[in-house]
Amino acid sequence: MQYCKYLLFIAFPLSIFSQNFSNQWTGHYSYFNVNDIYTTNGIIYAASANSIFVYNTEDRTTETFSTINGLSGESIATVYHSDTYDITLIGYENGLLELLVDDQVRTFIDIVEKPTIPPTQKRINDFFEYEDKVYISTQFGIVEFNLERIEFGDTFFVGTGGSQINITGIVVFNDTIYATSDSQNGLLSAAVNNPNLVDFNEWATVATGNFRGITVFNNELLVLQNNDLIRRFDSGTLTTLITAPSRIKAISSTSENLVLTVTEGSVVYDTNLQEVQSIISTVDDVFIANASLVLGDKLYLATTTRGLLEIENTTLDTRNSISPDGPLLNRVFGIEANNGNLWTVFGEYDVNYNPFPFPMRNRGISKLTPEGWLNISSDDVLGATALSHITINPNNEEQVFISSLNSGLLEINNNVVTNLFNDTNSGFDTFLPDDSRFIFLNGSVFDNEGNLWITNARVDNGLKRFTPGSTQTLDVDLSSFISDPLRNLGFSDTVLDANGNVFFGGWSSGVIGYNGDTGRLIQLIGETEGSNLPSNNVLALEIDSNNQLWIGTFRGIRVLFNTAGVFQQNNTQASQIIITDDEGVPQELLFDQTVTDIEADGSNNKWVATASSGVFYFSPDGQETLAHFTQDNSPLPTNNVIDISVDDSTGAVYFATLQGLLEFKGTATGPEQNLENVVAFPNPVKPGFNGNVTIRGLTSKANVKITDIEGNLVYEQISDGGSIQWNTTAFGRHKVASGVYLILVTAEDNADTTVSKLMIIR
Repeated sequence: MQYCKYLLFIAFPLSIFSQNFSNQWTGHYSYFNVNDIYTTNGIIYAASANSIFVYNTEDRTTETFSTINGLSGESIATVYHSDTYDITLIGYENGLLELLVDDQVRTFIDIVEKPTIPPTQKRINDFFEYEDKVYISTQFGIVEFNLERIEFGDTFFVGTGGSQINITGIVVFNDTIYATSDSQNGLLSAAVNNPNLVDFNEWATVATGNFRGITVFNNELLVLQNNDLIRRFDSGTLTTLITAPSRIKAISSTSENLVLTVTEGSVVYDTNLQEVQSIISTVDDVFIANASLVLGDKLYLATTTRGLLEIENTTLDTRNSISPDGPLLNRVFGIEANNGNLWTVFGEYDVNYNPFPFPMRNRGISKLTPEGWLNISSDDVLGATALSHITINPNNEEQVFISSLNSGLLEINNNVVTNLFNDTNSGFDTFLPDDSRFIFLNGSVFDNEGNLWITNARVDNGLKRFTPGSTQTLDVDLSSFISDPLRNLGFSDTVLDANGNVFFGGWSSGVIGYNGDTGRLIQLIGETEGSNLPSNNVLALEIDSNNQLWIGTFRGIRVLFNTAGVFQQNNTQASQIIITDDEGVPQELLFDQTVTDIEADGSNNKWVATASSGVFYFSPDGQETLAHFTQDNSPLPTNNVIDISVDDSTGAVYFATLQGLLEFKGTATGPEQNLENVVAFPNPVKPGFNGNVTIRGLTSKANVKITDIEGNLVYEQISDGGSIQWNTTAFGRHKVASGVYLILVTAEDNADTTVSKLMIIR
């Protein structure tokens, strides 16, 4: 009989070595959602949403691997470790395969790029090692991977007529390879040493039905059929051994125990199939289990919200969470950094400012401190949902206000939620009848008098001035600009300029400005005429150190250079930033890009987040691109970056994405009050160093002169913020020689000076 021999991987590169970014970046991933676990020799390998951690049960140490180490950041489905070859295999939802070999990541894109397999059917379900091969269960069939040569082998399409079917598990038992499928092919088998397994005719269907897993326990072949049956397969006969009271999600086994993972926990059986342990969540302690295993006298339970639990005896009271420190979730939506701390919220809304499609809107709050992560659970936020925007009181950093695009305004004092302000105890307005109580609050900012200016969407009084300690608000009526507030679905950022003017953006309202002294309102609106905005959907606003308003829209970026003048004249237009490309052709900066956030750092450089192109780092005027971070050249797990926050005290820059939180070690800090803490680093500059020297601790507009030991000037700059960069050249011409250099700093008013020394060794 003629048949086709399917070779999946001939035309594609075998592997790509990933980069390691551990010197510049820190990953703040969540490890509370664990999808899969595997153990060998006292080591547990745990797969979270898009990173893994390795836990040593003997010395209780943990090591993490994420995009910082070179992982892709995609959604992980399963994990496995080969003791024989000391290789960790990571299988992804999209078919990507990554290997950890000697702490180096090797990425295999062959399945992902195979055009004959639908993109939604490439998931890697499981691994089974036999001799020098790993058999990979996938949604389309079985794939061989040779661990000795670290390369793919054959692919077996074992459905009827060689069709693609979902393989849910594989074992080798008594020289026979068995594969389970949830299709009509059911349980399939073939001689494992058959050299012709690529021929689908060599595979036989030995049992029909819906099979979702397989294991060998007590020298018997056991299969998981349907949702709740554990059945023994012997000589063509299926015998039911266990009928579970709820859905079985996974099965695993040791020489002594069979372990069933059910949705709400885990049940352990001995070799006589007698139940010896049952860990089930309760109404007061709810969690969802994904996988479980027994190691020694402990049960390890992988959950979606509690991380990896280590449980002794037979009660949850003995549990110990062994997941690494991190935020509650990877779906980070809003962040705010200040003085070494970072607040994080997870309350999503869609492009139409609608929070309701997201089922877990009550998601709690996370705070990164110098000591680690502090997490406030969803049970402790007074029922508030869709928490989306964070504002720290500049006069009291222990007081934090978090806007909810549903419930009102949450107040936190000393890391404890203390108040929820809504229509019953404050002046915030609902936009539907009282029994609904939907209060859409978002962007907010403190003024110099300690008042919080905040937007209240879908009502006439869309701008509020809220004074902490009071239940009253000052209302600003926007109906002259927004005739039907229910059609303006929401507001985004709120900022204040140096004169105390309030500016905020919205879904279809462009930019609205408010002068509190005169009560005058202005509006920048109009895509082709009027205010020269590329889109009336304004997502981001930032006032820089020059008091210029940077505007990020759904289709590009604009700058308002004179924020005070906009209240004194009519028909003010925002300006495009025109740059010249490499071929000398003028073009608009970020033309047609969806800009999700803009932040100015201590040097007045601009960090700009986009929905599809990662993050840009521009010079103060936007004319020079200092850096461009994407999923391809950085640890960003996605090019859709939701929010950015810069910590002026450290220079750290944080990036929020729906696939994790990243920190970049920036060097631009905010200005200091005096010159007592001026420092240069690295110091000394050692041979082979090709980066910039950072001089930090400067006051605003400080004059920095660098001379050699004989007093010859080699560099001079006026600081924009609290730091400057020097590339160790004499005014950009040539590298300076080895020696001691003096850094002479003078404050803008000439009242404060300091001198530091810098050693350069070539």
